[in-house]
Amino acid sequence: MGVGVRTIELCCSLLCLALVCTFSGCGAQPSTDSADLARNPTGATTPAATALSTPTVVQTPAQTATPPQTATPPPYEQEALGESWEGRSIVGHRFGTGPGKVVLVGNIHGGTEENTHRLALEMIAHFRDNLDEIPPEVTLWIIPTANPDGLENDTRCNAHMVDLNRNADTDDDSCAENDWVEDTHTTETIIEGGGGPFPFSEVETQLLRDFLGDAEVAIFYHSMAGMIFVTTCADHAPSNVLARCLSEATGYPFAEEGWASYPVTGAMVDYLAYQGVAAVEVELETKVDSEFQRNLAGVKAVMRSLDQIAPSQ
Repeated sequence: MGVGVRTIELCCSLLCLALVCTFSGCGAQPSTDSADLARNPTGATTPAATALSTPTVVQTPAQTATPPQTATPPPYEQEALGESWEGRSIVGHRFGTGPGKVVLVGNIHGGTEENTHRLALEMIAHFRDNLDEIPPEVTLWIIPTANPDGLENDTRCNAHMVDLNRNADTDDDSCAENDWVEDTHTTETIIEGGGGPFPFSEVETQLLRDFLGDAEVAIFYHSMAGMIFVTTCADHAPSNVLARCLSEATGYPFAEEGWASYPVTGAMVDYLAYQGVAAVEVELETKVDSEFQRNLAGVKAVMRSLDQIAPSQ
């Protein structure tokens, strides 16, 4: 009987303990704080904020720009400078790359002075085969014909019947007798309208004006007086030095008194001298021969003496 009473007491104790655990949450997770529930009524746990790291900036050395490479011009080059009224090319042949620009102009009087065209072609052929004869301080340009229409049509004038060596603006230099006029003279006659309607009216003379503006030396070949001439005003010292240099090398006399046969107006050498270019006309002795060797000697002498003719070089 004593055992049964203890058994009953043990069972009552276990039942009471079970009731106490039920009402007190025995074995459950601790209750959520009421303040936390007010802030988060769902009871969901908010993940802790992760601190963002600031990326490290790596300094890259600045790149230094490399200047573009400038191509070295070839020692010889042919260039189309423009076209005549009838669409024929006016071509320049360049030899060397020096700072001093020397230009030879042939055949400004077309078919009537055809031998000056041949002379220029012979000069081109020679210097193409002898590039070493061009001094390093010189760029030599040769224009074989400044009047391709006159050469083709066997006329002195261009396709507009304008004398290209009477079409320059010579009104602003130091003498009035060479000023541009519309009607011009030759040995044989007066050419009405030979000077053009106004100075530099012709595409060929515009081309020469623009191309020769930065030259140190310009030599125009004519025929057949057999002499060397400078500006009508005869007051441009570099042109006089150039004429004497050519005279000594070629044997053509320097006509210091100028052209006396008839009035020369609107000539290219007169215009160029006023612009500061040493400019002369070389007149061959005949209208047949090119007189190549003596004129080659003259060009070589000019290139060697460029620093005396144009001291700025």
